[in-house]
Amino acid sequence: KNPFKVFTSVLMSILFGLLIGFLILLISNPGTSFRALGGILAGAFGDPKSVGVGIGDLLYYATPILLTGLSVGFAFKTGLFNIGAAGQFMVGQYAALVVAFYGSGLGPFQWVVAILAGIIAGALWGFIPGFFKAIFNVNEVITSIMFNYIGMYLTNILIKSDRTIFDITRHETHHMSRDAFIPKLGMDKLFPGSRADMGFLIAVLIAITLYLVLNRTKFGFELKGVGYNRHAARYAGINEKKSII
Repeated sequence: KNPFKVFTSVLMSILFGLLIGFLILLISNPGTSFRALGGILAGAFGDPKSVGVGIGDLLYYATPILLTGLSVGFAFKTGLFNIGAAGQFMVGQYAALVVAFYGSGLGPFQWVVAILAGIIAGALWGFIPGFFKAIFNVNEVITSIMFNYIGMYLTNILIKSDRTIFDITRHETHHMSRDAFIPKLGMDKLFPGSRADMGFLIAVLIAITLYLVLNRTKFGFELKGVGYNRHAARYAGINEKKSII
């Protein structure tokens, strides 16, 4: 496939979807539509400082969504539907939060350990639907959706019952150590006044890594082979159950 054609087709699909959504909103509620459009134009062509803050905050808030989307896309490229990304995100978020509140002794490495804890917890949560798919051929869509709700309610219960993390009087988490936050790595200079940090750069690096894994490694070839046809992959000597999980 031509990468440029793929990129332009995806971009046109996004723009067309936004246009249709705006037209529907315009027909149903013209006042809200024009106020929203005015806000976008003001942000795009207004004060350069406010534009920088807006872009920086956009990257900051987009990072977890981008990473979660990559987890869905990676599974989809191997022929599976990871509809459980929301639950994996919640469980991984809780694990990172625990390290952020209880790992103050880790010093400047606290944020690294928090990320690793989130990765491991999310992977274990995703392992369960994968295990049922590989061993019992249970549809991964059903199990992963179920584990979304289990993960959401479980983490809510754990957070609200932990007085070290949750402030019951203010109904919010307590403040955590600065070492638990991802370093800025110059992003605060590039987008002054915003919350931007190196998390977005990590997400971009992971996206590139996943592309290389899928298209340039034996492991990626095996994953895609199982996705295309697990029976043929097994006949070719690929461990299909391990690949599915």
